[in-house]
Amino acid sequence: MKTNRRRSENTSTPCQGQFETFYNDHYRAISRYVARRIPASSFDGVVAATFVVAWRKFATAPNPSLAWLYRIASFEVARERELLGRQPKTADLNDLDLIDTTPLEDVLDVSKAFSQLTESDAELLRLVYWENLSRNEIADVLGLSVNAVNVRYHRALDRVSGAVNRLASTARADQPTNRNPKEKP
Repeated sequence: MKTNRRRSENTSTPCQGQFETFYNDHYRAISRYVARRIPASSFDGVVAATFVVAWRKFATAPNPSLAWLYRIASFEVARERELLGRQPKTADLNDLDLIDTTPLEDVLDVSKAFSQLTESDAELLRLVYWENLSRNEIADVLGLSVNAVNVRYHRALDRVSGAVNRLASTARADQPTNRNPKEKP
C-alpha cells in the first residue's frame, strides 16, 4: 500500500500555539510596514502572503524574529509592486507620529526630499526611523553586513539632508522680498 511521503516526512510543522503567539506579537508591525509601501487595495493580500510564507518556514527557521518577518514582507511587497507595475513615487508620511511643534513646512520639505531618494536609500531610512530596527536587524532584513548598512545609512542621511537643504534654499529664493520697490537698498 502506498503512503503519502510528504505527510509522513513533514514532522517539522510549527506548534500552532507558538505561531499564533508569533503572529499576534508581530501583526501590527508588519501591517504598518506593508501599509507604508503599497496601495491600500493590495494591503490585505500582501500581509496574508507574508504570514503564509512565515508559517511555512517557521519550524525550519533558525531564529524567527521580527527582522526575519520584515525580510519576508519585503519580498512580498516587491512582488506586489512588480505585479502592479509601479514603484512608489512619493513618500507617504501619514503614519508618522509628529509632535505639535513641528512646522508643517518642515514636514512637507522632508516629504519632498524623501521622495527624491532612491528606493534603496528610502527603504533603509524607513527601517531605521519608521520601523525602529537596530542596524543588526536591518542587516538581516536587507541581506547585508552591518558595516554595509552603516555606510549606506550615512550616505542616505547625506542625500536626504542635501535634498532638504536644496528645497529650503529654493523656497527662500522664491519668497518675495518685503522691500518697497521705490526704496533703494
